[in-house]
Amino acid sequence: MMLAMVLNHPGDEHSFHAEERAMPLSTSTHSVLKIMAFGLNYAELLTRNGESPDVRFPRVIGIEAVGTVYDTKAGSGFRVGQTVMTLMGGLGREFDGSYEEYALIPNHQLYPLPIKDSWTQLATIPESFYTAYGSLNRLRLSTGAHLLIRGGTSNAGIAALLLAKAMGYTVSTTSRDSGKLQTLQDLGADETLLDQGSLDTTISFDGILELVGTTTLRDSLQQLATTGTAVVTGGLGGAWSLPDFSPFEVPGYLTNFQSTNVDAQLLSQAIALIKNHHLQLPIAQTFELANIAQAHQAMINSHKIGKIVVIANHE
Repeated sequence: MMLAMVLNHPGDEHSFHAEERAMPLSTSTHSVLKIMAFGLNYAELLTRNGESPDVRFPRVIGIEAVGTVYDTKAGSGFRVGQTVMTLMGGLGREFDGSYEEYALIPNHQLYPLPIKDSWTQLATIPESFYTAYGSLNRLRLSTGAHLLIRGGTSNAGIAALLLAKAMGYTVSTTSRDSGKLQTLQDLGADETLLDQGSLDTTISFDGILELVGTTTLRDSLQQLATTGTAVVTGGLGGAWSLPDFSPFEVPGYLTNFQSTNVDAQLLSQAIALIKNHHLQLPIAQTFELANIAQAHQAMINSHKIGKIVVIANHE
């Protein structure tokens, strides 16, 4: 038997129900993942609140996880005990996700994770680093280019900072909290900017990673070089559309990145950078799986920089 933290219906953080379930069994197309740890994501908070209309309940939510292959069939391409990760592609939305000790995962949504580190540190990798790297890839910048990260203290923003410095970019990054600017400098930022809705800078950036979203997009575009590219990836500002927006407001190029369907090649490239440069996302707090309610409270109330990680199994 195994523990699963189930949402029978949308609600607050106390809506999770601890349930003992039978262990899943591998099939010709699915392997069993022993989940060691996973990071929390804002998207899971929205799902818990009932703001993901495509999610049907009861559901075990959770869109990313790291662990080992527990059970698999011959021909899967994996071996028992292999370190792997999984993310997105319907995980925790169309089928049960990471808020459980073991999960049945489609083989094509398991990805080798050839990095030796603690499980809590490995748990920071999948969604944050993939989203950050996929976004940077859309910008197609050259070594030495000047990048602006709008929403720099988010986990994707920090991952983007770490990756961008490893890729040889000059990086300016933002925070609405002046107390967090020094931390961003300590993580490698060349310049930090206090975000008060508009940015006080005269720089024209080669690339802009917009994580706050449409609430700051117009101001970000004013900082974009005429040959530059902006990629909209996040919606930290809470809005997903921009009224009366004209394409003639874009001085250079505007695109977007979504991590919904994982490109295995992009993910592999991100992992190689993480491994070769020993990149580590800060960890804000850790919780045990049974304490998922407290973990969700921390996601709302904590002001610490870094990923909140939940431990599902111990060695």
